Amino acid sequence: MKKALAFSFVTLGLSSLVAQVLLVRELLIVFYGNEFFIGWTLFAWLAWTALGALLAGRLIAGSGRGLRPLVVCHALVAVFLPVLLALIRAGRTLLGGVPGAVPDLLPAMGFALGALAPLCLILGAQYVCAVRVWRNADAGSADSQVLGRGYALETAGFVIGGLLFSFVFAVANEFRVVGLIGCLNAMAGFVLCLGFRERSPVLRLTLVAALALMLPAVIRSNRLGRETSAWRFPGQLLVETRNSIFGNLAVTAIDRQLNFYENGLLLGAEDEQLASEQLVHYPMLWHPDPRIVLLIGGGFNGALGEILKHGPARVDYVELDPVLIDMARRYTGSARRQALTDPRVNTVLADGRLYLNRRAAEGATGCYDVIMVNLPSPGTALINRFYSQEFFRDVRRQLAPGGVLAVRLAFSPDYLGRELDNLGTSIYRSLKAEFASVALLPEYEILFLATAGDVPPPSAADLIARYRQRGLRTDFVIPPAIEYRLGTDRIAQVLAAFQANSTARINRDGRPVACAYTFAYWLRSFHPRAAVFASVASEARWPWGAGMVGLAWLGMLGAVRRRPNRMGPWAMGIGGFTLMACELVLLLGFQMFCGYLYYRLALILAALMLGMAMGTWRGTRRAAAATMRSLSRIHALVAIYALAVAGILRHYAAAGPGPVVVLEGIFLVLAALIGALVGFEFPVANRVYLAGAGLGRKGGVVYGADLAGSCVGALTIGLWALPVLGTEVTLALLAFLNLTLAMLASRLNP
Repeated sequence: MKKALAFSFVTLGLSSLVAQVLLVRELLIVFYGNEFFIGWTLFAWLAWTALGALLAGRLIAGSGRGLRPLVVCHALVAVFLPVLLALIRAGRTLLGGVPGAVPDLLPAMGFALGALAPLCLILGAQYVCAVRVWRNADAGSADSQVLGRGYALETAGFVIGGLLFSFVFAVANEFRVVGLIGCLNAMAGFVLCLGFRERSPVLRLTLVAALALMLPAVIRSNRLGRETSAWRFPGQLLVETRNSIFGNLAVTAIDRQLNFYENGLLLGAEDEQLASEQLVHYPMLWHPDPRIVLLIGGGFNGALGEILKHGPARVDYVELDPVLIDMARRYTGSARRQALTDPRVNTVLADGRLYLNRRAAEGATGCYDVIMVNLPSPGTALINRFYSQEFFRDVRRQLAPGGVLAVRLAFSPDYLGRELDNLGTSIYRSLKAEFASVALLPEYEILFLATAGDVPPPSAADLIARYRQRGLRTDFVIPPAIEYRLGTDRIAQVLAAFQANSTARINRDGRPVACAYTFAYWLRSFHPRAAVFASVASEARWPWGAGMVGLAWLGMLGAVRRRPNRMGPWAMGIGGFTLMACELVLLLGFQMFCGYLYYRLALILAALMLGMAMGTWRGTRRAAAATMRSLSRIHALVAIYALAVAGILRHYAAAGPGPVVVLEGIFLVLAALIGALVGFEFPVANRVYLAGAGLGRKGGVVYGADLAGSCVGALTIGLWALPVLGTEVTLALLAFLNLTLAMLASRLNP
């Protein structure tokens, strides 16, 4: 019986992890999501799961129930997964909207919240059902031990699911994946029936029906995948879609125009002559003789061809995903394909930040005459890394004397609202922190041209002379356009606005505030009042965070004053909150120092879950001796951990990243440590809360508090604290929160 339950718990963890990653990824692809949308979907996932656990704890409080609801949960998970996958892919069609346009955020958030509810409620209830069955089958174990063992086994399933998704399922057909997970859940139901000798024909028929529904998802997964993938792009013809280890890539057609998407984000059309000319020719003409050029991103739709018109000796084109290059060679026009295969073009398949770090480590500096960043605006922490002060510092070291950096942003030349003003000012000040001269060319895209030397920028006459000397043939950047672009009065107006802005801050790796500014600007397009609130929040300082910590502490104090055992759920909720916060800090830090290594980021999650499993197992063995002081010691250690992580990140930010292998090892150890501390707390918190009262209706309270704390962390830390306050302030506030909890717990009666 225990083996059947262990298999059920592991299946629950594996299914939860794979389903969460897969469905959140689908929501991002469908709704062009950024970190805010990721945070919202994680919040929705964890909130519904916590609610499912709390409701199940009340609904199955009777001692004779548990097995049948548990088997039904496995069957429902098997059925809901493919249905939910298809529903999410149809989301854009169901909500309407202009083909290719950025969707309205609030309807997308509402759709995600509603779509995830049924599955997450079932997953939350499933843990409580399994614990109830185990408790009835093992009367000799304490309640906290039963809860801890189940939590440890579920976490082991998380580890297995994370590794499977990272190295097997990441590029697989999504319907085949959910079909296999559904079959695994049906198998878990059959194993439970056999292990407990449950002969109910209704249960067996339910499992057979669930298994029958899964088989088409596995057998006909290719056809289902093709047909439903087209639903992601209503009003467009899906030409091809492929998964790589870095995400989903798609090529669509609107009439004769081909569009390239990565994880739902529009990278550009197959031929963007105007955008390519404006990005390339101004920085290339800014330099008197550009011989060696670096292009980071976006070389597939015309930029490379425009660079080659200037006759450079070498162009290093850095692109992360080889699948994008392959699709570009298949679907772009002959001129773009020729540029990709030109012998002067050296295509480097790497993360742009990691590429610059490697060059610096090898001693290669000061060789590029022009460096251009051809990426979307910094709406995500991934893209933000190419708009931060630290990145601009790395670029400056790679520029030859007189070298030019070109960076562009989406802009509005006629109305500079608060949100766009903050974004533009942040990038301008980040550039000014590293470059002596920063020129602005504002139009519907603002182009920043930065040089390290404090020399007067070239005039329009200088650029036109170089244009004619090089014999350029262009359609848009022509001498009259050059003269207008460098002489427009918009330059002085925008520069004055940036210099007068007193709230926008420098964009940093450890404080990606440009993400918050970009989100507020996006929100302005649909909901101006909400955009005002987002702008105010993006201008907050550390007292806001301290005030939130104070409110949490007062709420905890009021809850435990008369009932000290309530410290168990409160401590676990803050433990889950801290775990989510530290996870986000570690992921951000990993990207800061190691580059965007998508398939390795999952190893951090696996290490964290492995630490949780080991910590929970150890805590379960010692739960009988757990007291209130045990909680105090755990949170004191968590506070020390948060301060230690802040010190480590500061050290590497000042000293340089060093060998990537060493850093990866450090991040894995840090992830395992925080996982072990919070995992150890789970059986201890249950022991304090239950205090000999038995499970009753309380079986899912601590588990629900853990999930609730995590969902609040996903929403507040990832979406506000990290981009606005930064990693150091966030970690300091976490240390303060855990230290005050430790002090309060130490003063309560054991």
